Amino acid sequence: MINLPQSIGLNLPHIYNIRDIGGYPTKSGKITRRRTFIRSESLGRISSESQQALIDYGIRTIVDLRKISETLAEPNVFLDSSVVYYHHQDMVGDMVFLEKPPDVEHAKHVSESYSQILDQRKSSIGQILSTLASPNILPAIYHCAGGQDRTGIISALLLGIAGVPENMITEDFALTARYQINHYLSEDRPNETIPDGYSIETYLSERCHPKSMSLTIRYMKENYGSIEGYVKEAGLNGSQIDSIRSALVE
Repeated sequence: MINLPQSIGLNLPHIYNIRDIGGYPTKSGKITRRRTFIRSESLGRISSESQQALIDYGIRTIVDLRKISETLAEPNVFLDSSVVYYHHQDMVGDMVFLEKPPDVEHAKHVSESYSQILDQRKSSIGQILSTLASPNILPAIYHCAGGQDRTGIISALLLGIAGVPENMITEDFALTARYQINHYLSEDRPNETIPDGYSIETYLSERCHPKSMSLTIRYMKENYGSIEGYVKEAGLNGSQIDSIRSALVE
């Protein structure tokens, strides 16, 4: 579990879960291109030095997936940048998610929430992907608050379009545990009581188990035919899909 050396963490201070989705093999035998799509947690706390490091990495666009209330509480540091284009697209809006019933496995409950987003927010997801399909905006960072749920869904769609095998898409989703566990256990979270023996395996089971994404992909296959079938349903045309694939696959 979580054994994907291809994924690059950008290793910047005060931001834990930011990584390049380049370096993954595809079913066609090619590799996903680095410095094209970077998934991330919120960018509200990073220093000016880290901002410059991202600009030096080539970043041209930020696509912020958070709710308006989240953007107001912690504005993106590139909001008023003259160098990087900032685009906000609220991915989930005012959706209400059901509490997990006690008899339902956590991974299954997470998947059901993701499937709910996929069904109810097609238009928003389509607009996000349409933005990312524009070659002139790349390289781009897309992010939510923790870089896990909303960002995880968009990552799965991008990697699916690129032809990355399902098991690697689910492992990429689970990698959040590797990048966030130290943050979770650090003094940055003083108001939380963390049980003794809390580990990366605990974090996985509670927050980003690969089974959650595996079930979500299965849902797309059963209800839309495939990941590509879903993104078409969300509003992307063939040219836009080809544009994402061409940008992401070497």
